[in-house]
Amino acid sequence: MRRRRFPTAFLIAALAAPFAMSALTRVVAQQARVDPSLYAGLRWRMIGPFRGGRVNGVSGVPGQPNTFYFGSVGGGVWKTTNAGRTWLPIFDSQPIASIGAVAVAASRPDIVYVGTGEADMRSQISYGNGMYKSTDAGKTWTHIGLDDTRQIGRVIVDPQNPDVVFVAALGHVYGPNPDRGVYRSRDGGATWQKVLFKNNDVGAIDLAFDPTSSQTIYAALWNTRRPPWSIYPPSYGPGSGLYKSTDGGANWQQLTSGLPADGLGRIGIAVAPANSRRVYAIVDAKEGGLFRSDDAGGTWSKTSDDSRIWGRGWYFGKVAVDPKNPDLVYVSNTGVYRSRDGGRTFGEPFKGSPGGDDYHQLWIYPDDGSRMILGGDQGAVISVDGHADHPTWSSWLNQPTAQIYRLAADNSFPYWVTGAQQDSGAVRVRSRGRFAGITMRDWEPGCAGGEAGYTAPDPLHPEILFGGTVTRCNVETGKIENVSPEVDLPTPARHTWTVPLVFSPADPRALYFSDQYLFKTTDGGGHWTRISEDMTRENPGVPPNLDAATAADAPPQSKRLGVIYTIAPSAVRAPLVWIGTDDGYIHVTPDDGKTWQNATPRELSAWSKVVMLEASHFDANEAYAAVDRHRLTDNEPYVFRTKDGGKTWQKITSGLPAGVYMQTVKEDPKRRGLLAAGTELGVFVSFNDGDDWQSLQLNLPPTSMRDLVFHDNDLIVATHGRGFWVLDDISALRQVTADIADRNAHLFKPADAIIIPPNTDAGTPTQKDEPAAENPPTGAILDYYLKTAAGGPLMIEILNASGATIRRYSSSDPVPVVDPGTLAVNAIWQRGQEPPSTAAGMHRFVWDLHPDPPAGGRGGRGGRGGRGGGGGGGRGGLPPVAPGSFSVKLTVNGQSYIQPLTVKPDPRERTR
Repeated sequence: MRRRRFPTAFLIAALAAPFAMSALTRVVAQQARVDPSLYAGLRWRMIGPFRGGRVNGVSGVPGQPNTFYFGSVGGGVWKTTNAGRTWLPIFDSQPIASIGAVAVAASRPDIVYVGTGEADMRSQISYGNGMYKSTDAGKTWTHIGLDDTRQIGRVIVDPQNPDVVFVAALGHVYGPNPDRGVYRSRDGGATWQKVLFKNNDVGAIDLAFDPTSSQTIYAALWNTRRPPWSIYPPSYGPGSGLYKSTDGGANWQQLTSGLPADGLGRIGIAVAPANSRRVYAIVDAKEGGLFRSDDAGGTWSKTSDDSRIWGRGWYFGKVAVDPKNPDLVYVSNTGVYRSRDGGRTFGEPFKGSPGGDDYHQLWIYPDDGSRMILGGDQGAVISVDGHADHPTWSSWLNQPTAQIYRLAADNSFPYWVTGAQQDSGAVRVRSRGRFAGITMRDWEPGCAGGEAGYTAPDPLHPEILFGGTVTRCNVETGKIENVSPEVDLPTPARHTWTVPLVFSPADPRALYFSDQYLFKTTDGGGHWTRISEDMTRENPGVPPNLDAATAADAPPQSKRLGVIYTIAPSAVRAPLVWIGTDDGYIHVTPDDGKTWQNATPRELSAWSKVVMLEASHFDANEAYAAVDRHRLTDNEPYVFRTKDGGKTWQKITSGLPAGVYMQTVKEDPKRRGLLAAGTELGVFVSFNDGDDWQSLQLNLPPTSMRDLVFHDNDLIVATHGRGFWVLDDISALRQVTADIADRNAHLFKPADAIIIPPNTDAGTPTQKDEPAAENPPTGAILDYYLKTAAGGPLMIEILNASGATIRRYSSSDPVPVVDPGTLAVNAIWQRGQEPPSTAAGMHRFVWDLHPDPPAGGRGGRGGRGGRGGGGGGGRGGLPPVAPGSFSVKLTVNGQSYIQPLTVKPDPRERTR
C-alpha cells in the first residue's frame, strides 16, 4: 500500500459527490440561530438499562436506618428511604454529574455535603466543580466553592458540629494545580482554608476523624498523574504519605514509623469507633498491604500482605471498621474482604460476584454494624444483615446509572439500542417495551462488545451483532465466534480502552475495525484485509503538562504509542474512509487504503484525541471532527468542519460552553446542516452546519454524552452515567427555521404514523416499584407552536382522505377519568390524558389513530407531552383507522393550519 500526499486538486476531484450547490445548501449557510422555544416541547425519554454503574461515594443517615445516599461517578446523587428497594435522583438540577464523596452531618442529618469529581484515577474519568451542600436532605442544593479541585476523594463532617467540614481534594488528573490538599470550613462551606498542602503535584485522597475527638484528623496525600498513553495504572510521584493533626487541622505531622516508603501511593484510612487508638491503613506501595496502629498512628505494623486486599491499590484503597468491634475490619477491592482478627487473616469475599465486583466504599450504620451500604462498579447495594456469614443485599438492577461508551441501533422494528456498559459488559435495550413500558424484560446482556468496545449490528442481518476486537454473535441463538483480524500483524496490536468498529453507511456489507492499523471485511469477519500501515504519530513525545515521574513511565519499547480512535466511512462514496487517532492525526483515503492523505488540521498537536469523525451524508468532500484535548489540560471544546476533503478546516464552536471538552459530533442524514454534538456535560444542536450551537439538553440530566445516533426519526444518546435516552420523533427539529418564531402559530408536518396492535396480553405484571421506563408514543405525533397564548379554545382535527373530520380534540375538553378497570397495567399511558395546550411555545400532542367514539361511548384521548399512547382498549370497541392518507388541522385564534399525515401498517405484519 502507498501512503503519500497527492495534489489537493486530485483529491477534490476524486471525492466529488453527486451533489451540486443547491438552494438547500444556501439555506443552510444563511440559517440563523433558532429560538429554543420552537423545540422546547420535545422530551428525552430514558430507556435504561436499569443496571447500576460505578459508585465511589456512599453514606447512610444516623437515626434513619432505611435512608441512604450514593454518588455515581457519572450520574449524580441518588437517595433511598426504603433501604434500597427504590432509588431517586436528587442532583439533576445541578450542572455536574461526577460525584466523588457524600457525607451526612450526624448532628443534623438534613445537612448533606457532596464532593464532586470521581477520584478513582481511571483513564475514563470525569470531573467535578467543587463542593455542594443541601440543608433539606437533598431537596435543594447550593454550590459552596472549591471549584477547581476537580476530583474529591473524601468529605468528613464533625459529628458534633455540622458546620465543620474537611475535604480531601486530589486535584487535576493530567496536570499540576494549586487547588489540591486538605481543606477545612468552619462555617458550613461559606469559606474554606487550605490546611494541608505539599505542592502542586500532591493531592489528598482520604480523611478520618478520631471518634472521640474531632480535633484529631488523619489525612492521606497522594502524588499521582495520568499519562495519555496508559489505560491503567496511573503514575506515582514523590510526596505521598499519611498525616495527623491534633488541633483541628492547624498543624500536621507525617506518620512514618513502620509504614512503607518505596513506591508509596494511595492510602486508605479508618479509625475504630470502639477504640480510637486502633487505626487501620490500606497502603499501595512496593511492599504494600494492610497496616495497623494500636497507638493512634505513632507506630505501625503490617498485619496482612494478602494481594487480594491491596492489589490495584490506585483504584481501590478503602477500609472500614465495625462500630462496636475494633477487630472486625473490611477492605474493599475486587471483592470486599472481612477480617475478624484485627486484619491478620481474610477469608472468602464478604461481598463479591455474583452481583458485581470491584468495590470502593463501605459505610456502616453507627448503631448497628449489620446495616451498611456498599458502593462499587455495579452501583450501590444495602445489607441489613451484614454480620451474617453470608449476608443478603439489595438489588443493583434498579439504578439507571450505566456508563455507556458508543452506541448503535439495529434495523428491526421496534429497534434495539446496543452499547458497551463500563464494568458490566455490552447491553441491548428495546426502544419500545413489549407491554406497558420498558422493564427488565426488555433489555438483555449483549453477546459482543465487552465493557468498553463498540457494538455494531449487522445492517442486513439484525440478529447478528459484532463487538469488541472483534466478536461475532447471533443474539437469537447465542452463538459466539472470535473473528478478530489481529493475526499475523507486523507489530503487536495496540489498544486503548475503546477502539472503533463500524459498518459503512454506503456499503452495508463493509465492516471496519482498527487498532493502530485499519482493517476491513465484507463477509462478516470471515476474511479481513489490512488496508493501512500504522497511522499514528511516529513519536508523539511527552506532553509538557506531565511531571518528571510520569514522563519517565513512557513505554520504552516503541516511539509509537497511539491508536486509530475513530473511523468514518463515507455515506455517499463507499471506498472513501476518514480515520482519526488518539494522538492527534486525521487521515483520509478515497480508495479503501490504496492511497492516504494526511488531513490533520494545523491546530492539532500531539495527543489531541480525535474522539469522533463524521463523514457527510450529502457531500464526499465534507466531514466533521470532534477533538478532546483535556489530557493536555486543555478542556476547551474543539469541533472542526472541512468542505474540501481535508485541505482546510474551520473551527465551529460558537455557542458551545467554554471549559467543557467534546465527546462526539453527528450529522442528521435527512436535513443538511442539522448537527448534534455531545460534550462532557451536555447535548447541543446546530441548525446551520455548526456555525452556531445551542443547547438540546431539554430534560436530559447533565452527564458525559459519549455518542449520538440519528436513527430513522429519532435521536439517541449514549450517556456515560445515565444509560440510553431517546428523543422521539425529531420531525419538528428537522423542519424548524428561525422565521417560525415570528409566526402566530405553526403546525409541523408529522412523520408517518405506524399502527401498532394493542397489547392484549401483558403477561404477569411487574410490581409497581420495579424500575420501568416509558414507551414511545403510540399513534401520530403532532407538534405545533404558538407565539403567544391562545385567546380562546384551540382545536386539533383529524381529516380523512375525503376531508371529513373523524377525530376532534379541543383545549376546552375536560380531562377524562380513566376507568380503573381498563388499561390497569399501563399506568404510564394513563398519565398522558390531557387536552391540547393553549400556552405559548411548542407542544406535542398524540392522536391514538382511532376515530371519535360513537355518542355516549367511552373513548380515550391523545396525550400531551409525548407519553405513550395506548393500543386500542377503552375506546368503545372501535378499531384503529386503516392505513392511508389523512390530514391534521390546527385551528387557533380564528386561523387554521393543515398538514398531511400518512398512516402505515405495522411493518411486522405480513402483507397478504
